[in-house]
Amino acid sequence: MRPDEPVSRIMTEAVVAIDVSRPVSEALDCFFQYPIHHLPVVKDGKLAGMLSAADVMKLEYFVPKGAADRSRYLDERVTIGQLMRHPVVGLPSGASIADAAERLIEQGVHAAPVVDEADHVLGIVTTTDIMRSLLHGPPRKGDLSAPRGAHAPPAETASDEPQHHRKPTAQEYAIALRTAEVLHVEARDPRHLGKSMLYLDERRRHLEKVLELADRFLLTGQDEHTHALLLKAIHAAKRAEEHATGKARVPFPLE
Repeated sequence: MRPDEPVSRIMTEAVVAIDVSRPVSEALDCFFQYPIHHLPVVKDGKLAGMLSAADVMKLEYFVPKGAADRSRYLDERVTIGQLMRHPVVGLPSGASIADAAERLIEQGVHAAPVVDEADHVLGIVTTTDIMRSLLHGPPRKGDLSAPRGAHAPPAETASDEPQHHRKPTAQEYAIALRTAEVLHVEARDPRHLGKSMLYLDERRRHLEKVLELADRFLLTGQDEHTHALLLKAIHAAKRAEEHATGKARVPFPLE
């Protein structure tokens, strides 16, 4: 890929952003929930600053170990406006990859937001995006690479059509779930089908709740009450996953 091609070809378009008026604990939640290292900050819908994972992770050292509620402790003492890097000049979508690389070098940062004429955030480009594009070309939108160790089907048998599996009826699903419980409880599960089914069913219940509240949040004008319920559902799903995997809880549980 040539350095003079537009940065819009390689930028990440599904951008997670946060309003400058939101509490710091929500910024922390964004970094823990999504696989991101940079978070654009907006004010009245326009770019106002940038937060990095390093900016918020250092807060861990400012919270007393005996603090009963770490999130509230931080929210009462620190604001996103104090933490974010500003002013931040966004890249126009027509800027070239070379322009983006020069901007990152000049500012000594690893990510830059891409904005429209009204300074609304359209995407974000990182040093990783630039290096990957120069080595391998632009990403193929919607095309997920096969996991390591997986074998792709031969070219002559590959199909562009997505595979859809029929959803089981409520009765079929109930029977499958009871069978999974029997296999797991009676230790007759050498291929771990029962164990996997029970785990996936728990994940399904939590994620369906998150999806339900996300839809309601978008359809009801993004009111504060629904927002609080959505965050609570997300935290419940994360706690269930931590319990299932035996991993330690992430710092600053936002409860």
